[in-house]
Amino acid sequence: MKKLFFLILMGSSLTMFAQEPEDGLRLSWFTPSGTARSNALGGAMGSLGGDLSSNHINPAGLGFYKSSELLLTPKFLVQSNNFSYRGNSSSTTDAKSNFGSVGIVFADGQKRNNWTSTAFSISFNQIANFNNHYSFSGKNNFSSYSEKYLEELVKDQADTNSALGNYIFGSSLAFRTYLVDTTADAKGGVTGYQSLVPLSTGVNQSYDAYTTGSYDELAFGWGGNMEDKLYLGASFIMPMINYTKSLTYSEADATSNPDNSFGAFIIDEHFSSRGWGLGAKLGIIYKPESFLRVGLTIHTPQIISFRDQMSASMTTNTEKYAGIQSASSSELNNGYPGTREYTVSTPLKTTLSTSYFFASPSKPTQPLGFITADLEFVNYAATRFYSNSYDKESTDYYNLVNDAIKFSYKNNVNFKLGSEIKITSNWMIRGGAAYYGSPYKDETLKASRVVLSGGIGYRTNRNFIDFTIVSSTTKDAIFPYRLNDKPNTYANFTGNQTLFNIGYGIRF
Repeated sequence: MKKLFFLILMGSSLTMFAQEPEDGLRLSWFTPSGTARSNALGGAMGSLGGDLSSNHINPAGLGFYKSSELLLTPKFLVQSNNFSYRGNSSSTTDAKSNFGSVGIVFADGQKRNNWTSTAFSISFNQIANFNNHYSFSGKNNFSSYSEKYLEELVKDQADTNSALGNYIFGSSLAFRTYLVDTTADAKGGVTGYQSLVPLSTGVNQSYDAYTTGSYDELAFGWGGNMEDKLYLGASFIMPMINYTKSLTYSEADATSNPDNSFGAFIIDEHFSSRGWGLGAKLGIIYKPESFLRVGLTIHTPQIISFRDQMSASMTTNTEKYAGIQSASSSELNNGYPGTREYTVSTPLKTTLSTSYFFASPSKPTQPLGFITADLEFVNYAATRFYSNSYDKESTDYYNLVNDAIKFSYKNNVNFKLGSEIKITSNWMIRGGAAYYGSPYKDETLKASRVVLSGGIGYRTNRNFIDFTIVSSTTKDAIFPYRLNDKPNTYANFTGNQTLFNIGYGIRF
C-alpha cells in the first residue's frame, strides 16, 4: 500500500491538493436509504416491486403498479460515534432531521398490445447522508502529520523558492511557519529539510472534522408488465452530490520543555465538493409461480462531474526558534480558494433477488406475507477519476490515483434480507437486515456495515402510512494523514445510527 500512496503524493503539486482513494469510496460504500417500507425491509426490494423505491433499486418493480401514487418520506437521524486512537477513546453524538424521498407514479392499468400495465415515475431520493462528526486524539511518538510535508519537499527536491509558494495548501504553509525548516551544511548551504516536531518525546495529536452534505438521486423511470409474469423496467438517473469537510488538526509537544523549538501547530482546512452526473438502472423481474419472484438489476456506472474548492491555514509555535508564525492559502492564492474540476465513474452494481410469498392453505391467492432477499455485487476498485483538462500532467496524476484505488479496494458482495406479514387486512409488520462487507484489500482494516430494521404499515384503498426504525452500525478506519516511509496510523471507528422514518402516500 505504501508505494501507491507515495504515487499520490507525487501528483499533489500538480493539483494543489491531493486526491485520496477515500474520495471515491465515499460514492460507493454506504447503506442506501429509500422509502419507509424499503428501509424496514433492509433495502431488499430487488424483486418485490410496487414501491416508489423501485425507481432507484429495480425499475422493473414499477410494472406492478395498476394505479397512480404520490409519496412523501421524511426522516430523523440520531447518530453516535466511538473512536479508538493510539490507546485513547473518544465519542461524538449528533441528531438531525433530513429529507428522505418524494415522488409520483403515473400508472396505466389498461392492457395495450403485449403490456398488461405500464407506469412512469419521477422521484427524488437521498440515498446517502454525509452529516457527521469525527473527533479523536492520542499521543504519538511514531509519526507526525508534518512528515507528509517533509516527504513532499524531499521527493520533489524542492528549492526554498518552491517550498515557499508551490504547495499552498500544505507544504508551503508548513515551510512558512517553520514547522518544516531547512537543514544546512557547515558553510550554511541548504542540504535538505527537517521537521521541528520532536517525535522522540512524542506529540499529542488531535483530529476534529465535521462533514455535511448528501448523495441524492433524481430518477425518471418506466416499468412494464407482460401478462403478470414478466416485468421490465429502466430508469434514467441524475446523481447530485454535495459534500463539505471542515477539519481542525493539531499536534502539541507532549513535554513541558520550552527549549526544543516546538510548542504546537494547528492546521484548519475547509473542503467542499459539488457534483452532478448521469446514470441508468435496468431491471427485470419474473414470476415463474404466483408465490415466487426472481429479479436481476444492473446499475450502470454513474458519470459524475465534480468541482472542488479548498482553503487552509496554519499556525505554528516554534517557541524561542521563531516564535509564533501563521500562514494561509488565501495569502498565496490572491485571496481565492483552490479549485479543481474532474470526472468520476462509479462502480457497476449487479443485484440478484428473489421473493417468496406465503398464504393460508384455505386462501392460496391471498398472500399473508413474504420473505425477500438481495445479493448485491460491487467492485469498489472500479471507481475511476478522469481529468477535465486533458493535459498530460493531470492525466498522469489521475492515473496514479486510479492505481491507488485498484491497489486498495476489492470486489464485494452485500446481502439484504426482509420480511412482511399481514396481521389484519389493513395492518402489517416488517423486519429486515443487511450486511455490507469490507471494501479494503488490507485485511488488517476491519470494516463493515450492519443494518437491522423494523416497522409497521397501514393500508386502505386510497391512503397508506408506514413507520420504520433502522439501526445501523459502521466499523471503519480513519486515517488522520498518510505517509510513505512508515506504516500509517489510524483510528478505529464505530458509528451507530438510528433512523426514524415515516412515509405517507396517496393512491389516485
